[in-house]
Amino acid sequence: MEFAIQAISLTKRFGRLKAVDGLSFSVPRGAIFGLLGPNGAGKTTTFSMLCGFIRPTSGDATILGEPLKNLDRVRTRVSALPQDAQFHPMRRVRDVMLYFARLGGMDASTAPQEVDRVLGAVGMRDAASKKGKVLSHGMAKRLGVAQAFLGNPELVLLDEPTEGLDPKAAHTVRSMIRTLAARRTTVLVSSHNLAEVQDLCDYAAIIDHGKLVQTGTMAELTQAGEVVIIRLGTGSPDPSQAILALPQVWDVQQLANGIRIGIKPQPGESVEQVITAILHTAIENKALISEVVRGRSLEERYLEIT
Repeated sequence: MEFAIQAISLTKRFGRLKAVDGLSFSVPRGAIFGLLGPNGAGKTTTFSMLCGFIRPTSGDATILGEPLKNLDRVRTRVSALPQDAQFHPMRRVRDVMLYFARLGGMDASTAPQEVDRVLGAVGMRDAASKKGKVLSHGMAKRLGVAQAFLGNPELVLLDEPTEGLDPKAAHTVRSMIRTLAARRTTVLVSSHNLAEVQDLCDYAAIIDHGKLVQTGTMAELTQAGEVVIIRLGTGSPDPSQAILALPQVWDVQQLANGIRIGIKPQPGESVEQVITAILHTAIENKALISEVVRGRSLEERYLEIT
């Protein structure tokens, strides 16, 4: 597997405070990768080191194969959107985007077409003539995402791209990131929003107090191959004992409105086959099933390991 980012024992001290403490993780090329943790976990400090905004106290990272000291060699292949990025209040959206395009090395004939493409992708073509001072918070976030994907960079780093947005606007921004990343751009998203990371990302690293807690695919982090949750309808009989008797089931726990089932497929058996056997048993025992979920939510898993 090839990696767009490899962090190797990254450490950053600010006086006595160790904001990032020996952090190591790898971001596969072409993935949308979440850097997840609560406020103060060290996400923004890590983001800033990977962007070259600040230097690590010790450790290193490779960005598209280059160590941080040689980051200038890949500058034109990398784009970043800091959390509090702002745009000139008196400049028009299209002019700002053209400036960024030219700053990124695009020639005068290519830049206007590329600006139109990314503005269209984030639904901002109608706002192209607006000045920065009249943009809403949501529009400014969308413009920031558009700017980050100008020129189809190989790697895009986004720090809290939906911070402060209402749910509908946040959903729109996530959809835009997926659309813009569809050209095999690698995306690193720093966020404390667990549901957002689970919805958007293929992989994630969970950090707390500057240290790595766990990293892996979203399926690994949520234990999608180890846990099944069945939500039961009102008045449903409890099928727990019958399900526990299945050879592929090693644990059953009661929930407020259902059961959590620990599974272990037999040799040559898929998770899907196990789920089918569980549902068949539940239905045979007259259970009323309202929902089936593979794995814990990322929030549940996060609370378990931090």
